[in-house]
Amino acid sequence: MTGYFILNHASLKRYNTLRLDVVAHTLVMPHTVEGLVSALRDFNDRKIVVIGNGSNIFFSKEYYDESHVFVLTNLINDIEYNGTEIICEAGTRMHRLAWFACEQSLGELAFTEDIPGTLGGGLFMNAGQWKQTIGQYVNWIEVYNIEKDEVQRLIPDEDFFAYRYSKLNNLPVYVLRCGIKAVPGNYEEVLAKMLDYRHERYVKQPRNFANAGSVFKRPKDKEGNSLFVWKLFDEVELRGFRIGDALVSEKHPGFIVNAGNAKVDDISAVIAECKKRVKDTFDVDLELEWRVI
Repeated sequence: MTGYFILNHASLKRYNTLRLDVVAHTLVMPHTVEGLVSALRDFNDRKIVVIGNGSNIFFSKEYYDESHVFVLTNLINDIEYNGTEIICEAGTRMHRLAWFACEQSLGELAFTEDIPGTLGGGLFMNAGQWKQTIGQYVNWIEVYNIEKDEVQRLIPDEDFFAYRYSKLNNLPVYVLRCGIKAVPGNYEEVLAKMLDYRHERYVKQPRNFANAGSVFKRPKDKEGNSLFVWKLFDEVELRGFRIGDALVSEKHPGFIVNAGNAKVDDISAVIAECKKRVKDTFDVDLELEWRVI
């Protein structure tokens, strides 16, 4: 038993939240953590791309040949509470972690309710909102080290996580599962916070179109002061800018959305125009928050 399924010439449209209809020669779907490790071992001679919920990623090509292998983790999503911590597999959705913690009357994880990704991706980018990030609550991370061909447990130090970043990005590892701190809380208070977070995001963000979350990291000016992307975009009249079905959101210009059947080239062209206008006007270099494949 390999512990995974293989699909050939598979559309990735349902596996990315931008709903770009790109095709992969090889798509692997592990159904256990052991199957994930087996897949990583079996395909280590190719470029491996792990997809969780498919949020925060941008496919930059219409077709990926056999040199790439896409590994989908959405079936690896067990979550349990052992009385001291929450143990989550890599494919566990962030919003499911929030609801699970709420059901156990555990606090401080309400902020994960409306984060669209999985724990695996969330750990790589230290996902969060407001002043909270997932890295603040991680006890340990179990990974597969592809260079050493072994499963390891990492204990993050105080420098392991930073803004939209973790040291996982510099290691030859893939996340398998992790342990999250269990903080006692009040069920009703946690539930109220979760609903507040969701309300705020639905009011401010473009939920009527497919998107992959915020496109650019928050930039800084020459003095090191943080700038708001949406304000910069409004100054250079990017709100509503459109190429094909790729659209800078009217509701929140920090988002580029798929307004119908956007193509890879449409999204790329809109990104390029956004960078150009901001650079030309403010001499600010925009950095993508999306992971480009």
